[in-house]
Amino acid sequence: MFNKIKLLSLLICFMLTKIAFAEMTLSGYQEFTMGSADQSLFKGSANHGLDKAGLDNGQYTRIDAQYTSKLDNGLDITGSLNVSNRDCAGDLVDNCEVTNMNFVTISGNFGSISVGERFAAGAMMLSRMTASGPTAEPDGALYASFYSADDDNTYGGANEANYAANNMKVLYASNVISGFSFAASYTPNSSRTGLSSTNNGQQTTGSTWSSYNDLLSVFGKYSMEMDGIGLELVYGQQTGNAGQVGTNAFNDLDETAYSAKVTYGNFSADYRKNEAGDSGQIKNNNAGGDEGTSICGEYGMGNMRFNACQVETSFTDTSNQTNSSETTTYAADYSLGGGVTLGLVYFDVEQVANGADRTDVDGLMSILMIGF
Repeated sequence: MFNKIKLLSLLICFMLTKIAFAEMTLSGYQEFTMGSADQSLFKGSANHGLDKAGLDNGQYTRIDAQYTSKLDNGLDITGSLNVSNRDCAGDLVDNCEVTNMNFVTISGNFGSISVGERFAAGAMMLSRMTASGPTAEPDGALYASFYSADDDNTYGGANEANYAANNMKVLYASNVISGFSFAASYTPNSSRTGLSSTNNGQQTTGSTWSSYNDLLSVFGKYSMEMDGIGLELVYGQQTGNAGQVGTNAFNDLDETAYSAKVTYGNFSADYRKNEAGDSGQIKNNNAGGDEGTSICGEYGMGNMRFNACQVETSFTDTSNQTNSSETTTYAADYSLGGGVTLGLVYFDVEQVANGADRTDVDGLMSILMIGF
């Protein structure tokens, strides 16, 4: 009996040794924020008593493992696995609406194919300086923890559908040929995020479709540089199947998104727009016009970066009234070296629904970011 156990142990060790060819590295990120805002209106009222100033431990703190290896046929394989992330929800079961980055990628002369929890084709291709600039605001939305927005009305999406979602997907990215490239991703069920509560994969309540099946995203990009001026153009479309809740049938996803980015020396600027129309709305309820637009400019100088962004969204409700929002940010950060960066962002948010001011707030947020 002892010999059998010993033999089994040696066999297990041999198997583990044989598959441990991948090289793995660990990296991480930690953040802390402090902010204060003057909210003059909340849901149209000036007498709200809100004051969310103070310290916050952010949302994106995590440790990731990255591994690389090569298959016998010469193909490269890489992967990313979220080892630990901050308990944003307080229950250790949710991911705080942050993509886990739990995926594997196989690449070769044909391009690359990824499968797992990762960003979709739009996030990979579109220029998004709302996320890549100093402090990663306003896209990071950390500033939103220092005020309260109007949740009684719909104002349109600032990003394309399924952006930064944690659902399982397959993505193909081509190699760049003469400045041209394309990417396509497929999400069988956008509501399934890995939690047991999402296993049925279907929406059962609500008046707006929040998830789609068979969501297909296809984007093309062209990049060029001439006399020190860089130009990047991206265009893509997304389609997805909606469904029916009770007697309500919903419109399928039909969305267009595009961006343009210009760079010159230490300066860069981009324009991005997403148009979803009446996608996800109850058929024939007159609601739609779901659009989002962003314009950003950025300048870098030594260890410092400066950025300004304006994000506008709009939506037409069932009463044919236009709801709109406008978010303006001015941000800067300074690298102290060793992976430590200090950032500062001023934000101004306004929301208007049915011709009435619903939200008006401006504030300041500082952020300490540590990468390791």
